Amino acid sequence: MELRNRIFMSPMGSNLAEPDGFCGDRLAQYYAARAKGGAAMVIMGSVGVAYPRGSGNQMQVAISDDKYIPGLAKVAEAVHAHGCKIAVQLQHAGAIAVNEPLRGMPLLVPSTPTQKDFDWPVDLTPQENKDMFEVFFQPGVKIEYQEASEDDIEWLIDAFAEAAVRAKAAGIDGVEIHAGHGYILSAFLSPSSNKRTDRWGGTLENRARLLVEIVRRIRTAVGPDYPVWFRIDGVEHLKNDGITIDDAIAATKLGVAAGADAVHVTMYADASKGISFTEAHTVQQPGKYVPYAAAIKANVDVPVITVGRVEPELADAYIAQGKFDFLAMARKLLADDELPNKLMAGRPDLIRPCIYCYTCISQIFLGSHTRCAVNARTGFEQTTGIEPAASRKKVMVIGGGPAGMEVARVATLRGHDVQVFEASDRLGGTAFFSSIVYPENGKLIDYLQAQLHELEIPTHLQTRVTPELVRGMKPDAIVVATGARRASVKVPGYDLAHVLSGDELREMVTGKLGASVKRKLNLRWRLMINTGKRIGLLNNNRVINKLSERFLPLGEHVLIYGGGLVGVEVAEFLAERHRKVTLIEPGPAFGKELMIVRRWRIMDSLRKLGVRMLKECELIEIKPGKASYRTGNGQIQTIRADTVIMALGAEPSGSELTEHMKAICSEVHCVGDADELGYIEGAVRNGHRVARAI
Repeated sequence: MELRNRIFMSPMGSNLAEPDGFCGDRLAQYYAARAKGGAAMVIMGSVGVAYPRGSGNQMQVAISDDKYIPGLAKVAEAVHAHGCKIAVQLQHAGAIAVNEPLRGMPLLVPSTPTQKDFDWPVDLTPQENKDMFEVFFQPGVKIEYQEASEDDIEWLIDAFAEAAVRAKAAGIDGVEIHAGHGYILSAFLSPSSNKRTDRWGGTLENRARLLVEIVRRIRTAVGPDYPVWFRIDGVEHLKNDGITIDDAIAATKLGVAAGADAVHVTMYADASKGISFTEAHTVQQPGKYVPYAAAIKANVDVPVITVGRVEPELADAYIAQGKFDFLAMARKLLADDELPNKLMAGRPDLIRPCIYCYTCISQIFLGSHTRCAVNARTGFEQTTGIEPAASRKKVMVIGGGPAGMEVARVATLRGHDVQVFEASDRLGGTAFFSSIVYPENGKLIDYLQAQLHELEIPTHLQTRVTPELVRGMKPDAIVVATGARRASVKVPGYDLAHVLSGDELREMVTGKLGASVKRKLNLRWRLMINTGKRIGLLNNNRVINKLSERFLPLGEHVLIYGGGLVGVEVAEFLAERHRKVTLIEPGPAFGKELMIVRRWRIMDSLRKLGVRMLKECELIEIKPGKASYRTGNGQIQTIRADTVIMALGAEPSGSELTEHMKAICSEVHCVGDADELGYIEGAVRNGHRVARAI
């Protein structure tokens, strides 16, 4: 197979299939977008060889019958039209299949698994618990296991081989056998899940036998020249008895000897732990798989593919060092399908970054299809095309946060004449402050600013929009993108000097000291902050983040009232800076605005950092050095609080200004948090939609 570069679209479950496993236009356009964007190959993730049996997602693509060949061929044609290759990842989910229980059928496994308590449901909201688990309590639904017999194993081997034949018939360029991530082949490979004593269990050679036989059967079925490879876990993390790198090396050597042309190295972890999803197959740590890929490559003479948050410039170095041969990208190509083309054009500054918020994978847990917080088109390619405007309009955007900048970008691409007006001295809005707490958000601001510069969109900083300014500009359309405001939560004592609202905390950290913050800070801190602002230190979110490790005018014991997205992120930020943090949330769940996979990670972090978390509690009074709250059962408790941060009270800010603008201009839109709280994803998606409507 000849490839145009070394970037693959990594296989991911998307839930974009049509009912009953068929491929349709939306799936074809989803993959075609990444092909057009310059990837060398896209790999369709988790394609069911025995669908509906063994399907890992309810809306999974199927390849279990000849009736699926025409749809697969349509996707292949759409990808090939852009000079890109396409492979399908052949999968049977085994113990983590979703359709068998719903149909009253047992789950196929190597050995009946040991039941474990899952730690992650506790961090779901009541609605998420309902969405994820209610279906499993319906009449007729049962979770039972069937230890694979010799006949079952023969059926499974045939299912993989027949699926490969169908892929070849559909014009697919190759197949990847999924032998990782806890699915059935991974379960046979792992001593943690394979307790058999027959020829399919025990020694590594026996545990790898199923993979080897599938490779052989596929090779016989498709011939010697059709590309066949497998994906394997380099290690099983957070398990004492899982796959080791030595196991992975030995299994890979056996698979290659059986006829595999390459190997794709990934990682898995104990799925009973919420942290596992960001410790393993959607890894948070950059480059975590690279050592495992390098160890495997040192032992085989076929190409090695790896994945897992590797930056392109580092990938070039790793490939030159012989650590692996091809880089598969998943989240990065959801965030920017044109990433390969931008790299080849020498414009990495124009790449829309993944901010690792886990919006994409979290949808799969909730039974929805994949989408992206920073790319409004991902998963909606059919309906979100940026088309030329019917007539060129003069557009005034009021507010330079993510929503305003996205409106400006898309409206300009459509041919409109756009200008952005921002009241402060920097772009980014509240996202600039959030990028201090969570630095990945800063990369999105950098990207949007680069887009405004590239498109030569006039941007007016420190400019408040007045009726006179609007009348002078005479815009055809106005977009209000002023973000959210934070109303005071008027608990008794809220106006004490050691109590900070969300806006006051932001002013303090970014050096924009309003009257109330000046009153609450002593002279020493005011001088330090003003000096930092004057010499430019507080204009850079990364510098502020670093400085805050040593300089932060907050007490040792910090109480944060409000356990939503802002509250939990600030709690983690302060606990990492050695504050003793108590987080009080009036509702039943923490971090409900965070996508669940990221929430599992941050909640794990808060627990490890020793943050005290109290839900369904109400703050009732603040006094110097302490605060009182009412528990869910009505008890009054008092705790030490040297500093109190109010992380509640955010509300849209744009309605009044929108109405005023309607008196001057016939077309006025309100977007982002100015219209409805939606944070970064809401800002980008809403901004993109409004820009397409102007």
